[in-house]
Amino acid sequence: MRYDEIKWEDDEELESEKKKSSNADQGDSESFADLLAQADGSFERQSIRVGGQVTGIISAINEASESILVEIDPLHTGVIDRQDLLDDEGVLQARAGDKITAYVVSRKGGEVILSTSMSQSSQSLDDLYLAQENELPVQGKVIGENKGGFEVTVLGKRCFCPVSQIDTRFVQSKAEFIGNEYKFLIEKIEEGGRNIVVSRAKLLRREAELKIQELEEQISEDLILNGTVAELRDYGAFIDLGGLDGFLHVSEMSYSRINRASDFLGKGDKVRVKVLKIETVNDKKRISLSMKAVEEDPWSSIREELSDGASYSGKVTKLESFGAFVEIRPGVEGLIHISEMSWEKRVHHPSDIVSVGDQVNVRLLNIDEANKRISLSLKHVDDDPWVKAKELLIEGQSTTGQVISLKGFGAILELGETSVTGLLPMATLKKAYGESYRKQASPPKQLEVLIRSVNADEKKVLLSLPNIEDDEEPDTSYQDYLAKQESQVKEKSSQNQGTFGALLAAKLNEKKKG
Repeated sequence: MRYDEIKWEDDEELESEKKKSSNADQGDSESFADLLAQADGSFERQSIRVGGQVTGIISAINEASESILVEIDPLHTGVIDRQDLLDDEGVLQARAGDKITAYVVSRKGGEVILSTSMSQSSQSLDDLYLAQENELPVQGKVIGENKGGFEVTVLGKRCFCPVSQIDTRFVQSKAEFIGNEYKFLIEKIEEGGRNIVVSRAKLLRREAELKIQELEEQISEDLILNGTVAELRDYGAFIDLGGLDGFLHVSEMSYSRINRASDFLGKGDKVRVKVLKIETVNDKKRISLSMKAVEEDPWSSIREELSDGASYSGKVTKLESFGAFVEIRPGVEGLIHISEMSWEKRVHHPSDIVSVGDQVNVRLLNIDEANKRISLSLKHVDDDPWVKAKELLIEGQSTTGQVISLKGFGAILELGETSVTGLLPMATLKKAYGESYRKQASPPKQLEVLIRSVNADEKKVLLSLPNIEDDEEPDTSYQDYLAKQESQVKEKSSQNQGTFGALLAAKLNEKKKG
């Protein structure tokens, strides 16, 4: 039974009440009968007038019929077209026993005709005035764009929708709305219907408020929803929950570190989220969402996956002045402190050793489950070369070293089989080679050097050249270098002992005492 042409009628008292349908599906009828029996005392008498809104319970759905019966109250039964309850994919979104809210579009022959919008009527202009007065939604189609907005046809009338009123979000492209059908509210009717202004955004906001109220009633539960990524920002994503938006912060997308939302999600992606909270900010409701709250916390089984002293492979995810963060399991990161990066040299910044994105092998030093922290070491994957260096590097003896760097303060050499480095000061180089020191001491030259001083605790070796008498005072360029390094590292004075400057000073004091 379809109602292709429904006329508006004056509100009048019904002379006879329609009997409830007895031809509906037996299973649905029985279940609804039980529901009605339970709810009979809770029905409220409603004002059933054309243009008004009523709430009822679906009493029967017959697959062979295009009409669905709705019990409004014990005395009134309404009929709504099946098409009104289909989603965008043509799937029926209701079943017997569901409560729905609809508009009374007509009372005809003792029957109450319902609809979810006002587009069913054929008396277009009168209907538009009625829809405006009662703030009822009407169906319209966007047929084109013009300066400042869109051209929309509603009940055969051309209307104007400002671009700011077509959606609650910022409109980046008008083209995506052309040809689509939406529900609108009538904002203004002038000049006998020649100037009609409609708004979709106002209706969307009204519907969103109702949905938020429903969510707030369920927020105490673990409320999991399906949504679609509507917009992306570096710091998060706006998720369309079906008529209202929630915000998913980048930190709530995954247990793994994500720098930008676009690295993890794309516009249009389907997501499953948990509602964390609904709060009022600047008189607007804000819904906070989480994807990772739907997933299992990887820390819940951390001891089953990892153990102290074991070695793992991981990816460098972030660098800080104090160390590097490495993801060793999905959603599980550990910290390599700067002091755990190298045996051979002092590391002033993690970028001296690793870069974001590098795959590294690390040794797990400690797991702090309470604070969700893991301490890692890069240098402990290999044996400490200074253990061997203390045996091989004897002060006063000579060894062979390869120049790996030439700086303004001197040459850095890798010494023999130890893999440790030592400093050959610039003053010594110039005294031995004169102005040709660059030619004689540039990488990858091999030099015969003397071990002048070794400090294994601070991992420093000071070198000299055979038959060269070292200066009583270190050269100015080297002193400037030390001062710069000290200001950059900003270490405690106790930690600064053992630098090359300290080694030089100690040797000079020994000579003076001697």
